[in-house]
Amino acid sequence: MKPLKKTSGKRNETQSKVNHRFNIQTLTTEMELLKKREHQLAERLISEQPLVNELRKNPRFIKDADKVCLANLVDDVYNNFTSRLVNRFPNLTEVDIQYCILIKLRFTVAQIAILSAISPTSVYQQKSRMKKRILRIEPDVFSHGETLDVWLYKL
Repeated sequence: MKPLKKTSGKRNETQSKVNHRFNIQTLTTEMELLKKREHQLAERLISEQPLVNELRKNPRFIKDADKVCLANLVDDVYNNFTSRLVNRFPNLTEVDIQYCILIKLRFTVAQIAILSAISPTSVYQQKSRMKKRILRIEPDVFSHGETLDVWLYKL
């Protein structure tokens, strides 16, 4: 009779492990779905902002008040994005943060150039300098071959 109890105990243990793996897979799937939904809702919120729409349709040099408005929007929609960025990378400049905001809002290089009153080449150079500053703090942050833009979208 004792061997039966051990076998029964092993079956219960095996079943428990299977259930645990299933629960982890289920939770992982649900979390991925929630992240996707959160992304969709964030994109919708941003797309409904009049200033963002205006700047996408008719890019122009952005005023300081517009910069504050865009920073507040990104912070509201993306869980204090600028604060998290500054805390994690204190070596980023104010200009870097502004570019990160515009990238997070998915403005193109051409649009950012107009919004900043510089050439597209200068935007690429600024993005390269930003990436180097970020890598000084966290050398492995782009280890999966991500671009600065993609990394900021995920942040």
